[in-house]
Amino acid sequence: MPRLRRLLPAAAVLALAGGALAPFAARGYWRWRESNPVARGARLASKVGCFACHGPAGSGGLPDPSLGEEVPAWDGGVAMMYVAGADEVRQFIRDGVTERLAKSDSAQEKRSRAAIRMPAYRDRLSAAEVDDLVAYVLAVARLQAVADKVAARGRDLASKFRCASCHGVEGSGGVDNPGSFKGYVPGWRGPDFRELVRNDVELKEWILKGTIDRFERNPLARFFLRRQRLQMPAYGKALAESDAEALAAYVRSLGGGAS
Repeated sequence: MPRLRRLLPAAAVLALAGGALAPFAARGYWRWRESNPVARGARLASKVGCFACHGPAGSGGLPDPSLGEEVPAWDGGVAMMYVAGADEVRQFIRDGVTERLAKSDSAQEKRSRAAIRMPAYRDRLSAAEVDDLVAYVLAVARLQAVADKVAARGRDLASKFRCASCHGVEGSGGVDNPGSFKGYVPGWRGPDFRELVRNDVELKEWILKGTIDRFERNPLARFFLRRQRLQMPAYGKALAESDAEALAAYVRSLGGGAS
């Protein structure tokens, strides 16, 4: 019995600690559940040093003192000058150069003069990790065409209004959002989307009103919507109905809640 009395305070501390850590464990699980190739590629690009040369999120690189030009960005259409598609992005990551450029005398001469050279990751990354990095670069560079014309216009609108700054590149997962129920801005691809958007009517409500009627009628949902620091803007005054339909089509083209 004395021994039991000595153990009770420790058990109480562990129980309290477990209760305090529970929200963090839940949020870790939610983040894991939302995982997708583009989001994993973004984290990996940061981890292996891609942004040190190509700039934050691949938005613009270091100036090369030997060439008088910058390390190429991945966005803004610059990537199209260096790669013809996913296979060449993969070659750059694995070998530091594409097969096409390796056969070009002028490209090789330029590469030999460069002070900043693309490293080869063939022996440092698994095939799955390379696939994730390729997915991320393609998303940032917008190298893959959107077949549906309405969805393609939606992608242009998403770029214009910089939706990725909160929801992640191609809706791959959002930034931290203090005060929100799950602690982050939701993406457009995984289970979070299915919980937040039940149909196309709700999707357009989110776009035009910044909220949905179903949540406004729910006291708990309304509490978290009001408390979170980053609020979904209402684009009703900036977008026509056809624009909202185009944005919805683009979101749906990304998977729109598919696991």
